[in-house]
Amino acid sequence: MKIPTPKAFERRPYAQEQFKAITAWAKDNHPFYRKWLQNCEESVPLLSRVDILENNDQLLDGHAVTATTSGSTGVPVKTAWSKDRMALEGEVTNRFISWLGGRLGVTRFIHTDNPGEDCRDVKTPVAEQLAFIKQRFTQHKATAITTYPSNAERLCHAVFEQGLDMHFVQRFGVFAEVFEPYQEALIKQAFPNAQIWSTYSAQEVGMIAGRCPHHPKYHHVLAGKLGVEILNDDNEPCAQDEVGRVVITDFFNTAMPLIRYDIGDLAAWGECPCGKIDFPAFSTILGKIRGSLLHRNGERVPFTELSVALRNIEGMRQYQVIQDDVEHFTVRLVHLANELTNSLHQQVEAAFQQHFSYLPKLTVIMENEIEREKNGKFYSSKCTV
Repeated sequence: MKIPTPKAFERRPYAQEQFKAITAWAKDNHPFYRKWLQNCEESVPLLSRVDILENNDQLLDGHAVTATTSGSTGVPVKTAWSKDRMALEGEVTNRFISWLGGRLGVTRFIHTDNPGEDCRDVKTPVAEQLAFIKQRFTQHKATAITTYPSNAERLCHAVFEQGLDMHFVQRFGVFAEVFEPYQEALIKQAFPNAQIWSTYSAQEVGMIAGRCPHHPKYHHVLAGKLGVEILNDDNEPCAQDEVGRVVITDFFNTAMPLIRYDIGDLAAWGECPCGKIDFPAFSTILGKIRGSLLHRNGERVPFTELSVALRNIEGMRQYQVIQDDVEHFTVRLVHLANELTNSLHQQVEAAFQQHFSYLPKLTVIMENEIEREKNGKFYSSKCTV
């Protein structure tokens, strides 16, 4: 049986070739896909997160688990990569670093149970992080920092408060969380000589796209290893700059193939004008659908504008919005007032009213601190519907 290629790959010969190769291999050799690809004369079906969870063990096909998703908004997905696929990810990382101008000595603050010479856990107190950055620079000439956007924000505020000189930092990279414009502005101010990079990735498939160092609005897709589609609600390819669902095919993972995986993210294609990186590019990455919010009309609403409105409330230090159902939200706040005043409650309501054009039911809770997830990341929004 001939397996059809997605419409999005019609003008992409390499993607067509690799898609045919991985689907043919999976149909012949993988127990899940022998059934999944039985009747696909018109199109290969999309693979949802639910499909993976319901068939996770069969998809693993006896291979050892090499990564697990965070599970912050649901049951985690277990994935397995072949040795060749792991090696390929290293090559992809090196390619992205070459876009930036090559390797620098780096200091990393990430989620880890095994801190190393260049690494500390992201939960390390900020004062200790700053001391470690200075130590790494003094002893090893490490001039690059890698962490999560939320931790970068903490570092920047500490730099401002202490009046520290961070001109020696030449590169500052963030990943794993949505990177907000205000966070980038903070980094530029606190680390004025730093080249800023960001990547878009997922545990299931690794790095999906890397930020263009020439035109930072765009993220170039690592199209050598992945086939990426952006689809609308009718599962048709989106036009340029039209936001849609990100669907990914991993071309080279034979341990646990993921073919047309609707990964639960929103993005849009763009035409990067750099002319130096020969890969397609995203103009917009909105992140997880599971982290965006659901309007009562059924549309997904990016959290960005509501996030800005909450952040701009005077005295706000931290916040988290959890959508429990379509009409009910739990709003967790860390605020200087340390109590829920009428004024603060009204400002929160006004932010929701403006964002949705109606006011859902809000349960507002004051907190001393909003914790990170077990994976070390911080989620400012969660949607459970």
